Amino acid sequence: MRFNYLYRLRKESVFIALSGIVLFSFQSFADDALPGAPAEIFKLDELKSVDVLEVRNPAEYNANAPFKTARNNLTVAAQKGTDDVAYDLPIDYQEGSIYNPATGKHDKVNLRAYNGKFIAPAVIMNPGQTVRFNLINKLRVPEVNCARADMNTPAPPTCFNETNLHSHGLWISPTGNSDNVLLSIDPGVAFEYEYNVPADHPAGTFWYHPHTHGSTAMQVASGMSGALIVKGSRKPTLESNGDIDTLLEPLVGAGGIEEEVKLLQQIPYACFDDHGKIKQTEKGVWICEAGDVGVVENFDLQVSSPTAWGKSGRYTLINGQARARINARAGQLYRWRLIDAGFNETVKLRIREISNIKNSAVLASASELSTSSIEKTCSGQDVTQFEIASDGLTHKKIITKTINVLQPGYRSDILFSLPKKGIYCVYDDSSKDPDSTVSALKENPKVLAIIVAKGNDRVENQEKFLKDTLVALAQKQFDGPVQKIIIDDLQKLETNKFVPHQDITVNEILASKQKPVYIEFNLVIPPNDNPENIPVQFLINNSAFQMGRIDQTLTLGTAQTWFLSSKSVNHPFHIHVNPFQIISITDKKTGKPSTEPQYQNLVGTWKDTIFVNTDVVIETRTRYERYIGEYVLHCHILEHEDQGMMQSVQVVLPRNTSGGGHSGHHH
Repeated sequence: MRFNYLYRLRKESVFIALSGIVLFSFQSFADDALPGAPAEIFKLDELKSVDVLEVRNPAEYNANAPFKTARNNLTVAAQKGTDDVAYDLPIDYQEGSIYNPATGKHDKVNLRAYNGKFIAPAVIMNPGQTVRFNLINKLRVPEVNCARADMNTPAPPTCFNETNLHSHGLWISPTGNSDNVLLSIDPGVAFEYEYNVPADHPAGTFWYHPHTHGSTAMQVASGMSGALIVKGSRKPTLESNGDIDTLLEPLVGAGGIEEEVKLLQQIPYACFDDHGKIKQTEKGVWICEAGDVGVVENFDLQVSSPTAWGKSGRYTLINGQARARINARAGQLYRWRLIDAGFNETVKLRIREISNIKNSAVLASASELSTSSIEKTCSGQDVTQFEIASDGLTHKKIITKTINVLQPGYRSDILFSLPKKGIYCVYDDSSKDPDSTVSALKENPKVLAIIVAKGNDRVENQEKFLKDTLVALAQKQFDGPVQKIIIDDLQKLETNKFVPHQDITVNEILASKQKPVYIEFNLVIPPNDNPENIPVQFLINNSAFQMGRIDQTLTLGTAQTWFLSSKSVNHPFHIHVNPFQIISITDKKTGKPSTEPQYQNLVGTWKDTIFVNTDVVIETRTRYERYIGEYVLHCHILEHEDQGMMQSVQVVLPRNTSGGGHSGHHH
């Protein structure tokens, strides 16, 4: 068996055989025969890589002069290759199309979009950079005054074209013109953000999206989300850890990092009749007729209804495409950066071989697929997903899974290989899952993509193949005592020399002398007989979000324990700026560690988003490092956040109890 990996020679596109480092020419994808593969599979649109946001052209820096702008006019537009980079990030409505497997046609859409493209471009950063975004709001001014001052709950969400910019998971300042989600940028206004990415920022997979209270869900549901990659080049030493990228760099293919990104989104676009009702079939599946253009404009009908997405018949998209074809090669190690950038849906991503490729035609051409037809067709060998990082933070030990549970806001960096040539399903295995965040359409599970794998290499044991390939990479990338440590770890599927954060110990918690924080989600639904028309209440600790009220005051330089729970309905918890380490996940009824599959192997890992099931209490620990100021925590089902399931948090300097006054220092 040959252990091959794609070496990063973008122009030459060659393979390197690790045994002996022998070069041989790349064999084109089309040259490999795949007997019995139906033509319908090859008619599917090929999955596109995401684009990378281009550095601002200095000559066009004043091109947006008609906009009222709060940006610093003294800012120097940076050139490529310098530490400082600057980007223009306009937001406007964009016409496009989305393939609809239910009809076999492309539906026309008109959606809010970054940079004039439906699928926002990826942003690639380096630790130590200063990165500027000139966010230009070109969305139309609403015909009716949206009264932003009345956005405190329980007022319904509004002002859907006011926006801002949030870098989900980045460890940067939450104040001023940095990652400040308390700003609101009106249509016709531009504002320049400045991110000072610290030199010790972890490398990993993050993402960006709007976060103006009241309009977040509508804008993300309209497609406003993009990958944000921090690329690391720090090699581990005996004294310090390094970036996992330095081990995996040779895996990056000719398409670059943008080829690794798999951005998952739910876009609940709908076409409306003259009476403002969504066009749909007798079964309730949304349809667009000839000449219609799908939009995301009605919060109540398209976003906030807990059953709307499941009944709509719409598909979770990967890089803006539904049921696309992914060309791949058997016997090669791949890295995917999975980002659940959807506004509300759980995705249980599974990759599985199609036992008889002659039967795969149904996956390409059938408008509706039953659970039984998917289970019958996608019934071959599971492709093991080896998760090296979650939420952009590298694990101590690689987590092995066949079903990858992605909750809204999650990221999962996986390594995998396709055992042999053939056709593989990439599908959402949530159709029979009672724990899905919303009600899935049970009889219509979703095939998200189809992988066509060519090549004659075979992988008999996926875990052994992973170990052998990673060890060979370590032998090439590192030397000396560090190499031995890394290789010894890899033989145990451990990546200790690439973990970005030290464990938070009990002693650190005790030394900080901070009381635990308790967070409880609660969704209060009024009774059916509701004469006073009381709205559903979206609460944290029995209160809805109020602008200007501080719910948690935390002290810089300390560490603290948090307990997360949910009284009714399951909710993904997300907090900005400082990630947390998971200490325990306890079943409420038994008092023992939870046995739910999605929680297995999470204890000890670092995250910034965690799904809180009503059956568990999750204990986490976190440090407050470097940054002071106000930011938020919230449910990452975004329509819940917009309706009040959010709290304001502030980090303050410690008090000098020895002599009065205040003092503190940044780490």
